[in-house]
Amino acid sequence: MKFLVIGAIILGSIVFSLLPILSAHFFQPTIKDSIKFNVYFLPLSFLGNIVLSWGFIQGSRIFGNTVMLGGIQTGAYAVLVALLSSLVLHQKISVFSIIGLFLIAIGTIFLNK
Repeated sequence: MKFLVIGAIILGSIVFSLLPILSAHFFQPTIKDSIKFNVYFLPLSFLGNIVLSWGFIQGSRIFGNTVMLGGIQTGAYAVLVALLSSLVLHQKISVFSIIGLFLIAIGTIFLNK
């Protein structure tokens, strides 16, 4: 059950890391396109929120440490946004980004102790 909870949090993070990448890749920064994007991807956002909230509800019951679960979500989200923006948007990952990702991972480990 623990792996299912962590998997749900990571899956929710995957969904929410995809949204800004898809938005930047397929839509222009206008109000009209922002509304269109949110209407198109509302079902995906809704499902991601359901999975993520289920993971947090079950995780707080099983682990008793919601802060650790938030750290896992933040870390997964940061890594996925960096990777997806590099792959899809062809952006370069800076040294500061890599240092920040390591600091998030170290902070998540400390939150678990």
